[in-house]
Amino acid sequence: RHVDEVDQVHHYALEPMFYSVIFILLVELLERFAFYGINYTQTSYLTGAYNDDWNAGMSAVPASSYVSVSVAVAYTTPFLGAFLADQLLGDYWSIILGALVFYLPGLFLIAFTTIPGLLGPEFNRSALAIGLLFLWPVGTGIVKSIVNVFGAKQFHPLLQSSLIEAYYVKFYMCINVGALVGGILVPLLAQRNVTLAYFLPVAMLSLGVCLFMFGSRRYTR
Repeated sequence: RHVDEVDQVHHYALEPMFYSVIFILLVELLERFAFYGINYTQTSYLTGAYNDDWNAGMSAVPASSYVSVSVAVAYTTPFLGAFLADQLLGDYWSIILGALVFYLPGLFLIAFTTIPGLLGPEFNRSALAIGLLFLWPVGTGIVKSIVNVFGAKQFHPLLQSSLIEAYYVKFYMCINVGALVGGILVPLLAQRNVTLAYFLPVAMLSLGVCLFMFGSRRYTR
C-alpha cells in the first residue's frame, strides 16, 4: 500500500506485470493491430483497389489527404485524452470512453461502408468521413495517450520503480508486434474480402476492451 500526497491509499500487487499489467499490454497490442490494419489499407480502399464496383471513387491525391487528416487527428487528440484522464474521469474510465464511444463505433462505421447497399444505394462517403476523420482517430488519440501511463501506474512508485523500465520495453514490443501483424494481415485479407478484413480490427479491439475490463478489479487507480 502507498499513501499519496493527498492522503489517498493505493494498493499495489506484488507482481503487477502478471496480476494487472498483462491486460493493459494486451489491449495495447490489439489496439495497434486495429489502428495499423485500417491505416495501411485506407488509401487503397478509398481509390477502389479492393472493389471496383463499390468504393468511394477517389483519386490517389484526395484519398491520401483523407488518410493524412485522420492520422493528424489521431496524433492531436491525445491532449483531449490527457484532459479527460487528469481532470474529469481518471485513466480507467477515459480509456473505456475512448474505446466504446469513439474508437469502436468508428471502426464499425468504416467496416459498414464496405457492404454494398447497407448504408444506402450509393457508397456513403459521409458515413465514411465520420468514421475515418472523426470517430476512429479521436478514439485512437484518447486511448493511446492514457494506456501506457495507466500501465506504469500499476507499479509502486518507490518499491517497484525498477520494474517500470522493463514494463516500457514490453509495452513498445506490444506496439511493434500489433502494428506488424495488423499491417500485414489486414491488407492481405482485404485483397480477397475487404469486408472481412475491416471487421477483423473491430473483433481485435473488441477482444482487447473485454480483456481490459476483465482486469478491472485488479487495477490501481
